[in-house]
Amino acid sequence: MTRIDIAAADITEEIARRPDRAPDHALEARMVSVLADELAERPDTVLSHLAACLVEAGIGGSAGVTVCDGEQGIWEAVSGAWRGQLGAAIPMPHSPCGLTVERDAPILMARPADVFPNMPGDPAAAELLIVPFRLDGTPAGTLWVVSHDAARRFDGEDLRLLERLARFAASAQRARERARALARSRDLLQGTMDASVDMIQVFEAVRDEAGEIVDFRWLLNNHTSESRFGKVEGQSLLERNPGVVIEGIFDIFKCVTETGKPSLREHHYIHEQFNGWFLQSVTRLNDGVATTTKDITEWKHAQAELIRLRDEAANDRLRRSEDRFRQFGEASQDVLWIRDAATLQWEYLTPAFQTLYGIPVALAMLTPGLSRWLDRVVPGDREHARAHIERAQGGGSTKFEYRVHHPDGEDRWVRTTAFPMPGADGSIERIGGIDQDITRIKRAQHELEESEERLRSATEVGRLGLWDWNVRTGHVTWSDEHFRMQGYGVGEVVPSYKAWVAGIHPEDRTATVAALEAAMTNRTEYVHEFRSRHRDGSIRWIAARGRFSYNERGEPERMVGAAIDLTERREAEERQRLLLGELQHRVRNILAVVRSIVRRTHDQGQTAEEFVQHLEGRLGALARTQVLLTGAVDAGADLEMILRDELATQATDFDRVKLEGPTVRLPGKQAEVLTLAIHELATNAMKYGAFAHADGQLAVRWTLHVDTGQPWLRLEWHESGVDMPWGQDKREGFGTELITRRVPYELRGKGRIELLHDGIECTLDIPLVARPSILSGGDPGRISDQG
Repeated sequence: MTRIDIAAADITEEIARRPDRAPDHALEARMVSVLADELAERPDTVLSHLAACLVEAGIGGSAGVTVCDGEQGIWEAVSGAWRGQLGAAIPMPHSPCGLTVERDAPILMARPADVFPNMPGDPAAAELLIVPFRLDGTPAGTLWVVSHDAARRFDGEDLRLLERLARFAASAQRARERARALARSRDLLQGTMDASVDMIQVFEAVRDEAGEIVDFRWLLNNHTSESRFGKVEGQSLLERNPGVVIEGIFDIFKCVTETGKPSLREHHYIHEQFNGWFLQSVTRLNDGVATTTKDITEWKHAQAELIRLRDEAANDRLRRSEDRFRQFGEASQDVLWIRDAATLQWEYLTPAFQTLYGIPVALAMLTPGLSRWLDRVVPGDREHARAHIERAQGGGSTKFEYRVHHPDGEDRWVRTTAFPMPGADGSIERIGGIDQDITRIKRAQHELEESEERLRSATEVGRLGLWDWNVRTGHVTWSDEHFRMQGYGVGEVVPSYKAWVAGIHPEDRTATVAALEAAMTNRTEYVHEFRSRHRDGSIRWIAARGRFSYNERGEPERMVGAAIDLTERREAEERQRLLLGELQHRVRNILAVVRSIVRRTHDQGQTAEEFVQHLEGRLGALARTQVLLTGAVDAGADLEMILRDELATQATDFDRVKLEGPTVRLPGKQAEVLTLAIHELATNAMKYGAFAHADGQLAVRWTLHVDTGQPWLRLEWHESGVDMPWGQDKREGFGTELITRRVPYELRGKGRIELLHDGIECTLDIPLVARPSILSGGDPGRISDQG
């Protein structure tokens, strides 16, 4: 809406600066009392009285109530000088009332006609005091007073009184709206009732002193009811229509009034002026009932005639149907039968009975009960068959399968459908049934199950994952093994193209999908290998092969295929490649180690025999290490086993040896170096040390500890009971060099040898961190040469 500049006229804040009169509560009470009486008796005139009270009390020269009606305000009540404006409409967006509703707050304006041209100009308003009133928390209109005399200015007491009366205006407006809605509802109800061709009546209960209902009194009738009863409002039901007691209608009225449960019943009423059929609905209304009664006499007559004609037609159709049924039964290869529900005596059998059971129909019809039929049923199936017949006898439909002995010596499979046949009164008079020879179906089913079992066994043994994809509908079927290949439990997810794609390794997904789409487009066989990533993080290699089939328009309809898990083959090929590389490294490096040992074993002071002996011992230690290590690549070797093998090689008496320490698995490089070191120590003990003296003893202890975040092994070799040859040459040999130089250099450890008065003591500190060995690369020959 266009905004209007009201700054000059809006003097709302000034009212707070004007002197206030004392509250006139007596005036307020008189006005409220008069208006309350008016609201109780004549709610439509309350707002007019409210405006008149304000003028009569001298609050203003004009007063009124404006009610919001969409974009317009209706002058619902006006009193005083402006009373000629009653019923006028004024646009809300361009009026003081609209401004007050928008602000939802009182407004005081001076000369409002200067700003709002729609305001009455005769007599002109000097000041306008206007307050909003609310319905359901929303401004719904305004209460206002006008001063036409510039000397009469509104103050805080005027505002207080107007705000109090505005609440009354809201209540009055609510009451007026409800009264109008009630009047509209009443008119609508009367119109609806009068438009109905049914009799509509309202009754009020008549009670005795004990509160018991003893009669009903008419309160309301529509025109259809008046045409039959006349003017009966206020009359007694029992006096006017005593037949309601005989027909139970009076009791129905009482029950509905007392319980509130509605009733809908047909009555054949032949009392007073009535003789016909009526459909009556009864519902409670306050302390009484409201009824709707429809005359259904003609409908009842028509229904009776229709039933008679239907029965005649039914009997004729039944005769024709029985003839057709007999013809159908005689031509059918299935057995159609009917039994008496009580005696189970056959009443009807088709000729196919003799073909299926080998019993003549005439003989079977003479046999009571189930005996002759059950004699043909295989003993293991008899109780099962009897239970189903009894179920049909009890009123339930059933379908069951069983085997029968045929006189030709062959057992046949039969499927029987049995069902109850109720009589006119609803009781089960007969049971009927259809027997089908399903021997061929059972054989085919058995052969199919065997074929499926063979296929399932073959796919499980061959670990084949099969799929069948309906390209048009999107339906997919997976075999059990295919679920497992995708990383799912069998039946865990609904097979789909989306689920298959989701299981492909992200790095292979694009190429795999592209290969599938290319096979579909080019009509070629789909052959592809890809990785499948399972939810547990494992990766499997899958080889898939499939083929599409197409409809007559060349559109792909179906794809079947098979997949096999290549992971083990892939891993075997990878291991073979690694082992080949390892073998190359081993051969090259073992030769380098042998070359280094030969070079370090040579000593100009040795005889050839001593050289050979030392060389054989060291090569033997190296060989024993390889036996321990070649069980698996980088598998390592057990420390205690190395010690025992080396000491046993020296023909040691283990009663003189004490080995003590935890189980330790040595990495390959540590095992190589430590084996050679132990060999040198054992050889030295055999020649000069503990094993060369009758009282000699050897104690080998090892422990594990952590240093700078790494695991370390400490091995202590201590000989005792030895008469040390102090006068021998103390030059540094291969063993000493190996322990004191090679261990620190190659293993980043520490090696120390001390010649004590009763034997040798050697301490080795080695970090158990994997390093390159002759099994995993490196050049130990080059490293040894640097020692």
